[in-house]
Formats: sequence, structure tokens, C-alpha cells
Amino acid sequence: MEDDCGSFSRTTRATGMVQNRFFSEQKRWRHSLAAGSALSLLVLARSTHAAEPTVDDVKAAETEFDAGREAYKASEFAEAAEHFESADGHAPNEKVLELAISARDKAGHEDRAATLAQLGLETYPSSERLRRIAGPLVDKARSDLLQVTVECSEACTLLDGTRIVHGPPAERRIVFLTPGDHTIRAGWSKDRTLSQTVGGSAGDTASLTFAAPPTPKTEAAGVGVDATGADTGVASSSRVLSPVYLYIGAGATAVLGGVTIWSGIDTLNNPGKNAVREACLKNQSNCDSLYNQGHNAEVRTNILIAATSVVGAATAVVGLFFTDFSGKKKTEGTVSIMPWVSYEGGPAAGAMGRF
Repeated sequence: MEDDCGSFSRTTRATGMVQNRFFSEQKRWRHSLAAGSALSLLVLARSTHAAEPTVDDVKAAETEFDAGREAYKASEFAEAAEHFESADGHAPNEKVLELAISARDKAGHEDRAATLAQLGLETYPSSERLRRIAGPLVDKARSDLLQVTVECSEACTLLDGTRIVHGPPAERRIVFLTPGDHTIRAGWSKDRTLSQTVGGSAGDTASLTFAAPPTPKTEAAGVGVDATGADTGVASSSRVLSPVYLYIGAGATAVLGGVTIWSGIDTLNNPGKNAVREACLKNQSNCDSLYNQGHNAEVRTNILIAATSVVGAATAVVGLFFTDFSGKKKTEGTVSIMPWVSYEGGPAAGAMGRF
């Protein structure tokens, strides 16, 4: 075990990332079962790398390895396996994967140990040492467990229920599962996932095929671009109106405002509150007509105030959210909207056009 740790440290130094204490001496391992932590698996799912690991990756791998080593020494084999798998996810290494296999086996996780062993045989086919350790586990699993071959149209990450299957995204994986029913989920970038159910008894084999869903398209904000990145001159989907509509709305608001002011003054002066009071106190015959005249003027003014408010608010909304001030041309498919205002049966405003 000391040779393995020293070899891994030399490998990291050879890549220019010196780690003085990455793998230190290993003492006698003890046996026991312990519960694992799902957190390391989640970290692992986000840290698979096709390229050479970075300095940060190696530092993270060192931290996880140290934690795994301590857990292993404390006979916390399930926890140790979580840390070793996470370390391998940050900086893939044959020796670390071997330790993860050993920890899973000692924790009694026959299915996960066999799956890791299969991964090791496929990833490091020339490793005699790994073949001696992983070969017997895979042979035993073929008779004791359910063997499932999973194929994805694009490299995918796999989960057995809510448990991540360790390993980088791949188009083909062989996983070993405990006999019974399982839900296998394949995941890709952009939150694309698919699930299938598989089941069987000890010694059975099964296969699953996943066709990756298309990558969701995202709409570009602001000026439109075509597939080559060229400017198409089309504004964003919300700003579709020419500034002329804003000017029309502003003009209509100003006109209505002026009429409203005139109506308010006329309501106060024609016939006026004093004239109506005097006529009604003296019981003159024109009391009712003067009262109705003043009341109608007041209703007219209130309607004009409401109409001015509606048109003003609509103009503000058009200016803030729908007016394109860039002067870019619109394509034939651009939305066309025409605001409208009505005073029949009370003030109202809206918009009409083609979409």
C-alpha cells in the first residue's frame, strides 16, 4: 500500500503539481461497516474531467484522499469509499480507484464494489494489480447480482435511484445491481434527464438504451443573431414597437389632459355652485336644469380624468417595455401592435395587432 501512495504522489509531481504529503505511509487496515455520506457523491457528479486535472483539482483530490485514509484507518469503510471516489473524480488515478474498490468491498457494498471493479478493468486494462483485485469481484458479481449494460447516445452520468454511479460521463457502462427492481436515471448537461426501470434476479443480465433529449434553445436578448452570430437587425422579442407609437400616446395624453383641465374649469364656472344654490333657495323654475347641467359637467370631467390616466399609463408601459429605440429593422415575423382608446360606456384602453 505504501508503494501505491508513493507512486500516486510521483505521478502528480510529473505533471507539475507537486504534492509533498499527498500519499503518506499507510498502516494496518481494520474491518467494520459504516454508513456513507451522499455529499461526496454529489461533489463527484460535478467534478468529472476529460482533460488533465488542474492544480485546484489535485488539491481537492488530496483533501478527499486524506479524509478517506483517516476513515479507512478508523474502519469507516463506507465513508472512506465516498472520499476515495470523490478524490478519483477530481483527479482520476488507478491507485485511488483501487482503494475505493477495496473500501466498498470491505463495507459490504458488493454491487458498488463490482461496478467500480468493472470501471477499473475498462479504464486501466493493462494494470495487472488492478486486474488481480477487480477480476474476482466482477466474476462473483456476475453470478450473485443483476448485470445491466447501459448505453447513451451521448456520454451520460448514471444514477441508481438517487445514488450516483461513480465514473466520468460515458456512452456505455456496465453496472451491477442488487436483485430486484431499480430506477436508472441518465443525465446530461442543461438539466436533461431520462429514467427507466430495470429488474431481475441474481445472475440475470439486462440492457438499457437512452437517447439524449435535444439541448434546450436559449433566446438571445437584445439584437438578434443568426446561427453564424451575424446581426439580423431584429430587436428582442419584447421591444417590437416603433417610437412613433410612444409619441402618439404622449400626444393623446397631452390632448386629453388639456381637455380635462378645460372641463374642470367649465364645471366650476358654468353654471357654478353659487348660481345653482341661489336658484334652488329661491325656488326658481330653472333650479333643476342648472343642477343637472352642473352634475353632467362634473361626470364629464371625471370621465376625462380617468381617460387621461389610462392613456398616460398605457403610454408609459409602451415606452418602458415595448418601444425599440435602437432603430433596427424588423423582419416580416415581427409583432405589430396598435394601441387604442375608447370613451363609450366609460374610458378604456388596449392594443390590437398581429403576432
